[in-house]
Amino acid sequence: MKIICYFLIVIFSISALYAQADGVKEIHVAKTGNDSNPGTAKRPLLTIQAAANRALPGNVITVHKGIYRERIDPVRGGTSETKRIIYQAAGGEEVIITGSEPVKGWKKVENSTWKLTLPNSFFGASNPFDEQIYGSWYRGKGKPNHTGSVYLRNQRITETFSADEVQKPIGDQPYWYAVADGNGGPVLMNFEWIRPRGGQMMNSMQASIENGDQAICIAITSRWPFGYLKDGSILHFNGVDFGPGANDLSFQAATLAKGGTVEMHLGTPAGELLGSCKVTNTGDWEKFAVFNITMSRKLSGKQNICIVIKAPVLKSNGKTTIWAQFPGGVDPNKSPVEISVRSQVFYPSKTGIDYITVRGFTLQNAATNWAPPSAEQPGLIGPHWAKGWVIENNIIRNSRCSGISLGRPTFGHAHHYQKLQTKVYPEPNGGQTEQQLIDYFEHASWTKNEAGFHLIRNNEIYECGQAGIVGCSGAAFSRIEGNDIHDVCINETFEGDEMAGIKLHFAIDAVLNDNYIHHTTRGLWLDWGSQNAQIVDNLFYDNGQDAFVEVCHGPVLFANNILLSKNSICFGAQGIANVHNLVAGEISGGIDRCAGGRKSFIYKPHETVSTGKILNVGGDWQWYNNLLTDQASFGKWDEPTLPVKYGGNVFTKGANAEATDADALLRPGFDAAVKLVQKKDGWYLQMNVDTDWLSGHQRKLVTTALLGKAMIPDQLFTNPDGSSLAIDYDYFKNKRNSENPFPGPIEFSKNGRQEIKVWPKK
Repeated sequence: MKIICYFLIVIFSISALYAQADGVKEIHVAKTGNDSNPGTAKRPLLTIQAAANRALPGNVITVHKGIYRERIDPVRGGTSETKRIIYQAAGGEEVIITGSEPVKGWKKVENSTWKLTLPNSFFGASNPFDEQIYGSWYRGKGKPNHTGSVYLRNQRITETFSADEVQKPIGDQPYWYAVADGNGGPVLMNFEWIRPRGGQMMNSMQASIENGDQAICIAITSRWPFGYLKDGSILHFNGVDFGPGANDLSFQAATLAKGGTVEMHLGTPAGELLGSCKVTNTGDWEKFAVFNITMSRKLSGKQNICIVIKAPVLKSNGKTTIWAQFPGGVDPNKSPVEISVRSQVFYPSKTGIDYITVRGFTLQNAATNWAPPSAEQPGLIGPHWAKGWVIENNIIRNSRCSGISLGRPTFGHAHHYQKLQTKVYPEPNGGQTEQQLIDYFEHASWTKNEAGFHLIRNNEIYECGQAGIVGCSGAAFSRIEGNDIHDVCINETFEGDEMAGIKLHFAIDAVLNDNYIHHTTRGLWLDWGSQNAQIVDNLFYDNGQDAFVEVCHGPVLFANNILLSKNSICFGAQGIANVHNLVAGEISGGIDRCAGGRKSFIYKPHETVSTGKILNVGGDWQWYNNLLTDQASFGKWDEPTLPVKYGGNVFTKGANAEATDADALLRPGFDAAVKLVQKKDGWYLQMNVDTDWLSGHQRKLVTTALLGKAMIPDQLFTNPDGSSLAIDYDYFKNKRNSENPFPGPIEFSKNGRQEIKVWPKK
């Protein structure tokens, strides 16, 4: 009877908690609060995490002015679009959530250099000044780039890798340098192959792994080593041929960290310990060296071997010392100097935390690590593989790698390049079953309802080392609109192939509209399987390259965009419609020649189940009603196999149709003199306009009927919901002349020099 009563009480309590969410309950947080308070306006909580722990679907968490030094880890999400959990800054109040902490105790060294020593316990579970940046497609160029940062007045100081450099007089910029008693972070090494003396080599592509994955190392083009190896990672090599007999085993590994111990066990991780060897720093994550294990006894024939990775033992009283230069006679003990401590600012530790809204905050100073498409993609803020998030009206700044992550929760993408391993081991707490991982590894398929459907709106995102917004698969069915993304991956001490203002893989039915992307290494990069994506009404300026699309088969729509960088567009993909854009920079593209040509996935329309892989041969491009000037010439294609269609394009001074567009309106003597000018209230486009572009040519309204289907997936150009599209609107959402639309993104009606505000649009 007591047990029955107990369960009735529990059920009643849970029901009562969820009943309170039927009406909107507001939970208040303030710097004057206490976490034992009820969370009312008069008796608020002190921390946002305390509110997150209490919040139920339908609740609103209102945070009042102040600086909150915590990482928000939502324990639950909402249940639908109408019953979400909303985190918001109180109206008119500045609320900062930061991953950094102020530090005092600096001691003057010489010149403008100061030194600070802290116990490693100051940083908690992870020390950003010990943890090195690491991941597939990342290249540190032999430099131990750390996830940590030093900030002076919220401006990030650049890391240097020389104790001598940081103690010199300040040159063009100040530097910081650190030494920590640690292992270089949780990732210890890469591991490529094993070979018994006199026996046969077996590489990582023939083996399986627990608590790790295969990593892409650019330095090795024919195979992929085991990467992401941590303390306790287990490598399974079955059927290793020891020949007539061998009593030692060599292996190849690479690390820029402090290495670790490699143990060799017979059969299982708990099997007989046959020997061990220490791996020391090889000079880079991609610089491999051969190590040798002397075995306790001889083995012959084929044997199953387990390799177990062990981290070096950490000092119990370890310390971290940071040297930093502070310009202009700044005393860091009297000035706002902070160091990053937390790896994320707003990021669930669990997957599947759906329907969260985050609005109105300044989110800053996170020690994020590299976000590759082949492993978990951490960000300063992100859903960590969930659906239905709204991230809006925030300032997101100073992420060491990525600002917003909409990406992978666990391993996956690397396996697209090879045969699947004989055994797949899901990552602990990775949020995906073995079968889900197999579907992703072999077919790049996932369950549609797992993730995506996000709205990323009206944020300013800047000072991110890798990407403003990054996401593999998790950005599908999302809208990214109205964001100002700038100063991303500029003057970094590392490089890699995942760096852009926005970098997305598998952006199925994603819409990117009304964004301003500027001062980045690359503005937009769509990669692998971005099918039925729309890039419309965006402004690109002063980027190393505005837009790059590769290994996709379309349909992909570029419409009403203003692309003003010297390098505007490159397409290593098929099935792309380019409509009503203003292009001032170089246009290139063609057949995909990377690794001798790659096959990439196609999907059922509006779904996440792939139907196969097809070679990327270039072409199947459509160019309609674009305005091209300066360096924007056609014909600089790298032998695309599929046809290219043209119609209604205008070429002004500097641009050239290269005899490919017979329907073009050529005005080589007309100088559009396009210029983007910043004024107090925003950015203005200045250009010369000639209404003869309209009267001298008859153009068609671009619709689904005109564009038809992308050839390889045999899919119509439509809106994400499958409805027919019509580009009957311009950059400002003004109605176009449907009988004869004006070329370019803006429906002009007057001749002469025009000046029009293009950002912000409101």
